[in-house]
Amino acid sequence: MMKKIAFTAFVLASFLTFGKSMQVKALTIPELPTTETSKQWAVEVNNPDNDYPNLAQARRGVYHTYSLNVKNVGKDVHDVKVQLFRNESNSNTKYGLLPTMESPELSQKDGHPLHVSNFGLSEEATDLNIVITWKEKGEEREYQETFTFHQK
Repeated sequence: MMKKIAFTAFVLASFLTFGKSMQVKALTIPELPTTETSKQWAVEVNNPDNDYPNLAQARRGVYHTYSLNVKNVGKDVHDVKVQLFRNESNSNTKYGLLPTMESPELSQKDGHPLHVSNFGLSEEATDLNIVITWKEKGEEREYQETFTFHQK
């Protein structure tokens, strides 16, 4: 009986001692959906679209999946491009997640939003940057806005 109590105490003490140094990190964007807006754009990161089994699915320990909605809430514009980037630990370089998306439907205020289903974001990344470039009507100057979402 005494050996059982001693063994249980040892296991419990080991767990408490070593359990403190083990941390499980769930690198996910908190409180989905999360939206950032400006005078020109509304950008929403949301849960992945799970209705379609052919879409990318999260891989535990590798990456999470999210969906994205971008809507024009400002002036009518043209030549709209949307890019997604993630950071990499110990590097100043940002990595592109998808090819540049040219989106004519984003040109009109309150037009159809751009919807991206199930893009992957590495569990090692701490930031998701959505970069939108466009031109205003009658101008050739490009404008750019970057929306940054932080993982916890």
